[in-house]
Amino acid sequence: MKLVEEIKNKTVITTKYVINNNSPIISVFYDEDGDWQFFGAEEVGEEDARIVSVQQILETDKTLANMPSLSKGQSAFRTSKESLWEVQN
Repeated sequence: MKLVEEIKNKTVITTKYVINNNSPIISVFYDEDGDWQFFGAEEVGEEDARIVSVQQILETDKTLANMPSLSKGQSAFRTSKESLWEVQN
């Protein structure tokens, strides 16, 4: 599924670094349950987690609209906001 095709008010998991510090999102996980997770390069713990909507994460990082389609259980990585996504199973 492409993120832009997801329900806009669906909740996703990210970090306080992405939301508060505009940390570039470099890894995305689309888990077996159909839930999305978005992370920057920082090491994070549970206390760093933030829940936002698909719409909010797309507004936070507009380059996510160009992310390739992921199947449940897949992830995508890139080295920087300007890099191409690499999909992994």
